[in-house]
Amino acid sequence: MAPVSIRRPEQVPAGAPMSVSTRRTSELNTGDWRTMRPVFATRESPCNLSCPAGTDVRKFLQQAGDGDVTGAWLTILEHNPFPGVCGRVCYHPCEAGCNRAYFDEGIAVHAVERAVADTVGARGVLPPLPRARTGRTVAVVGAGPSGLSCAYHLARRGHAVTVYDEGAEPGGMLRYGIPAYRLPRPVLSEEIDTLRALGVSFVPSARVGETIAWSALDACDAVFLGVGAQRSRRARIPGEELAGVRPALSYLREANAGRLATSRGRVVVIGGGNTAIDAARVARRAGAPAVVIYRRSREDMPAHPDEVRQAEEEGIEIVCQATPLRVLARDGRAGAVLCQRTRPGAPDASGRAAPEPIPGATFSLACMTVLTAVGEELDADAVGALVDTTAGRLCADSWGRTDRSPAIFAGGDAVSGAATVVEAIGSGRRAAEAIDAWLAGRAVKQPPQGACVTRAEVNFFYFRPAARVDVPRLKRGRALRGFDEVVGSIQWRDATAEAARCLSCGECTQCDTCVTFCPDAALRADASSGGYAIDLAHCKGCGICAAECPRGVIRLVPEDSR
Repeated sequence: MAPVSIRRPEQVPAGAPMSVSTRRTSELNTGDWRTMRPVFATRESPCNLSCPAGTDVRKFLQQAGDGDVTGAWLTILEHNPFPGVCGRVCYHPCEAGCNRAYFDEGIAVHAVERAVADTVGARGVLPPLPRARTGRTVAVVGAGPSGLSCAYHLARRGHAVTVYDEGAEPGGMLRYGIPAYRLPRPVLSEEIDTLRALGVSFVPSARVGETIAWSALDACDAVFLGVGAQRSRRARIPGEELAGVRPALSYLREANAGRLATSRGRVVVIGGGNTAIDAARVARRAGAPAVVIYRRSREDMPAHPDEVRQAEEEGIEIVCQATPLRVLARDGRAGAVLCQRTRPGAPDASGRAAPEPIPGATFSLACMTVLTAVGEELDADAVGALVDTTAGRLCADSWGRTDRSPAIFAGGDAVSGAATVVEAIGSGRRAAEAIDAWLAGRAVKQPPQGACVTRAEVNFFYFRPAARVDVPRLKRGRALRGFDEVVGSIQWRDATAEAARCLSCGECTQCDTCVTFCPDAALRADASSGGYAIDLAHCKGCGICAAECPRGVIRLVPEDSR
């Protein structure tokens, strides 16, 4: 039987079952058919949830993409006083979860953040003024990233803050641990000046408990301990006491203080973290060949992969699956390192494969210097008996609150163990929030917890491929001549283009895609709210708007019973 073309209701054969209406949908309450309804809701983006400092990455990228450099800078400063620093030394965990990476390439957030800071600095934009003074005083012990972050956020809240540090200049590991080829000192000093502009006072060359008594801080309303993990762990191998063997951290401090001497002979660095890689790269700049020995696989190295690749490009040899057995003496000083080849074994407490020795597989590396970089720990003498310690760390919760006294807070590496700069900055910010709440006699405001927009909820059809920005870098020969910055800055015009690649996951950008595709014309722009209004009398809950939404802002939820 040939199919019948039916164009009008009267053409339907008698008795044929059919759902048909002769009225327009605008005249029918098609919303009565609905079992699900669309809901517009701003949701968390993966970059925001991944930032340890709490920076609103999505917002500052939107502002940068619009060319608003001052707005982007002020957005970053809400959570992080060091965009120029973090644009250089942060390992950008925000980029790891970027949904754009599943389409072409993730956003170079660190490059945009750095460009924002550099451009604002060139334009002489001033930082925001603090709130009205509260009359409360806080002492911050330690001028590393956690202490400086805590001081900054307390000063913005109107508290009088004094920072004590044993260094001649503030910065802690930022100044004395990270080499200038990664973090030029003028960049750090300029951003610390932002704290001075907020009224933060600094007392240099002050070791509390020695040059300044702890009792001298009793007059303060609260104390924050950001003393860091300043003491290098021992490698615990025979020969460690020989001349020529020293902690990599002390080697870096000397180099960063301008006391780096030209090296002769090979330098062997024991460890696989950022301190180890930095020490090897500094040794190369001092004229020495350098080898890094790490007992696990390359994939297990704590150092950031970018830093490891740059080290290899600079001629540093990375030897993985090798454990040092002892330092061999020659003429009364270090002359070689005897090593044991290893292979991955069963997982240990960290979840990684524990290195197990390969019987009979040993080798030695001749050298004149051995630098140990097997981790850092708290110098418990630096805090006396003020705070309880366990496993070489200060005891404090995620808000920096300690049990010994409600007026004493702690954060950064002293609490977490050696971590990243941005994690220390986030720790200081949370402690500042807790101190501010305690001084005001209120509870800490817990941040809202929201679901993150996944790549499956992003409609990539509406985006065009665009290559990630190319970040300039010094070539090997030029990099090894001194401590000039290896990774360069991008131009502001390139930063705006890169920021414009952001998908704005989870945030409505009023693109009108939902209005265009709604079959019942049940969606319209709402000028009063700046969003969209839903005509629930006609919305059938078909879900087309949610399926087409480019950024995962619209979801279908069960219709409430009536």
